[in-house]
Amino acid sequence: MAPTKPSRFVVTLAALALFAVAVGAAWSASGQTEAPPARLLAAAKSWGYQLQKIDPDTLAAVPHDVLVIDYSRDGSDGHALTADEVGRLKIKPDGRRRIVLAYLSIGEAEVYRYYWQWYWFLDEFAPAWRGNPNKEWQGNYDVRYWHEEWQDIIFRGPGSYLERIVRAGFDGAYLDKVDEYEQVTDNPDAGAQMIALVKALAARARALRPGFLIVPQNAEELLADADYRAAIDGIGKEDLLFGEVRNKRPNRPARIESGVALLKLLTRDGKPVFVVEYLDAPQEIALARKQLEDHGFVPLFADRALDIIRDGDLPAPGRRPGRR
Repeated sequence: MAPTKPSRFVVTLAALALFAVAVGAAWSASGQTEAPPARLLAAAKSWGYQLQKIDPDTLAAVPHDVLVIDYSRDGSDGHALTADEVGRLKIKPDGRRRIVLAYLSIGEAEVYRYYWQWYWFLDEFAPAWRGNPNKEWQGNYDVRYWHEEWQDIIFRGPGSYLERIVRAGFDGAYLDKVDEYEQVTDNPDAGAQMIALVKALAARARALRPGFLIVPQNAEELLADADYRAAIDGIGKEDLLFGEVRNKRPNRPARIESGVALLKLLTRDGKPVFVVEYLDAPQEIALARKQLEDHGFVPLFADRALDIIRDGDLPAPGRRPGRR
């Protein structure tokens, strides 16, 4: 008995199935499937950094692989970016995926944040974790970051700052004032407790969303701790070559050398180093870019006010950079 021929309908279905498999394989082979956030971060070649005057429409048009921004247009919870706005920022103008990190200060309290209470200005009513005002940055206070009450505000408690960032859809958090431990004179465990804070925050963040990125800024001395390096996905560094002691002035060669050596502990782990230099002069910028790229770091040249992302390395003509 001759075998029954398959119907035209069955043949068509089989052809469609084979076509779908082939398209899926080609799509994957072309690299169009989305890589994990940590891999995208490690592959980044450019980044942008803006903390003031946040405008999602303007930011969506920049070409950078990574954006570090405030979670809010003006720092307040009432003007926080929505999940839809953050989602748009994750797509570059060329259609490729971008990493978007939310700024989060863990070593200073900011009086314009949702958590600040007016009576904390008064020493007699201030919480035990509140320290002295920062004389350089008006509206910021040092914090005793090892206190549980402060950590509840930042990442442990319900409705924490971290939870708000995660809910908004950011890929990760960019942690500022990690180097606050350097200012502590009455706690011999300050460095170890900062490491413990970052590790605990990272664990909490990844419990809320697997793959959530943690990128601290500065405090490169902590990279000597292997467990700390394992807990983070990259690092940001300000003023590596210029401006550590005086704005736009070259740093001491020995200081640069020691900083580079510490930062390379992380690049040897396959994790990226993002460096921002606050420079305006074209010749200095060109030399600094080459030096940073030769080290394997991702450079950025910005105004210290961090209220705009430059179109290229140089500031706009006539612009006078300010401070945050």
